[in-house]
Amino acid sequence: MADDFALKGEVIDQVSAVVDPLTGEGLLEAHILEKVDVAGGIASVVLKFKAEHTKEQRWALEDAVATAAEKVDGVKEARVTSFVEGYQASAAPAPEAAAAPAAAKGASQAPKALEGVGRVIAVASGKGGVGKSTVAVNLALALARLGFHVGLLDVDIYGPSVPTLLGINVRPAVREKRIIPVEAHGLKLMSLGFLMDDDAPVIWRGPIVTGIIRQFLQDVDWRGIDYLIVDMPPGTGDAQLSLAQTVPVDGAIIVTTPSDLALIDAARGLRMFTQLNVDVLGMVENMSYYLWPGAAEARNLAASLRAKGDEQSAAALDKIVSDEERTYIFGQGGGTREAARLGTTMLGEIPLDGAVRKMGDEGRPVVVGSPDSAVTKAFLELAQRVTDAKPLASPGSAPKPGLFSFKRS
Repeated sequence: MADDFALKGEVIDQVSAVVDPLTGEGLLEAHILEKVDVAGGIASVVLKFKAEHTKEQRWALEDAVATAAEKVDGVKEARVTSFVEGYQASAAPAPEAAAAPAAAKGASQAPKALEGVGRVIAVASGKGGVGKSTVAVNLALALARLGFHVGLLDVDIYGPSVPTLLGINVRPAVREKRIIPVEAHGLKLMSLGFLMDDDAPVIWRGPIVTGIIRQFLQDVDWRGIDYLIVDMPPGTGDAQLSLAQTVPVDGAIIVTTPSDLALIDAARGLRMFTQLNVDVLGMVENMSYYLWPGAAEARNLAASLRAKGDEQSAAALDKIVSDEERTYIFGQGGGTREAARLGTTMLGEIPLDGAVRKMGDEGRPVVVGSPDSAVTKAFLELAQRVTDAKPLASPGSAPKPGLFSFKRS
């Protein structure tokens, strides 16, 4: 039998297909499906009706939703509650659904610290396509290599990349009503991608996405984590607001590329976190420059020529390496200039290397697959700057023995 978290997705699919007689649209598309929870095989559904819905229409939709939910194999009972915009719920909701009407009116609870978690660090971007998830995954691995206990939470609901980047395709276990994170490469992991088929689309509106994020924060056993890295969706929206309202976020990192287009959106992302009173640690310029793969071999050849007394050829080869080792495909220095303009720190410049793409596709991130590479060194330096900016709160905390060893020069 599927667990409650898998059942939740199936219930959403079934219920969202129920048609609203006013609009002729499914309940999700019509913005009537407000919240879905499944606990112990009991599905709790909250519906938000418009004032135009008649009493008969509301009752009929409640019955249809209950019938649809109970068609899901594994659902023992469906409890449907509803409210009309601006009014109280029509029936006493289940405990986990009780807050939905208040949330719909804009009420929110104070953020609550996660039990047993040292620091929560959000990795965000103003736009997609800048390599945010790649940075989040390799930053988490670099922190583990520095000796910390690290968790990685993928809340990029519409495009969860962590399962692919880490080569994981398993469902997390549930123990005592808490999700047990999946473990790989010394990290504790959670992602919606672990609960869905690879090609299944996510067509959920804001309140449902918000509920998923809160569940992944509050109902996952993150205890024993020094740093929890949160891979955010791109842009500025419900997910970012939900994270800031659910847990105290210790810091945010904004990922960009050097291009002007990416930098414009990065500025929006930075200002969003500032408005949410989240400390922005700085910016990371990903794909900062392209590293010529033959540079190391050319240097070795120059050294060999110099040892043989051919200084002229060695010097000529050294100049070629100096001129060609780095190519600034997306522009040079854009991230540094933008960080200065916004009054924040440039935390790191991550080179563009084909090995990063290849190893990510293979589920073997570069920090693991190429531990001595220039890209890995850049991620280790980034991790060190993050820990310097947000050291663990406990006095006398020190890195613990981890999966990797790393000695700072």
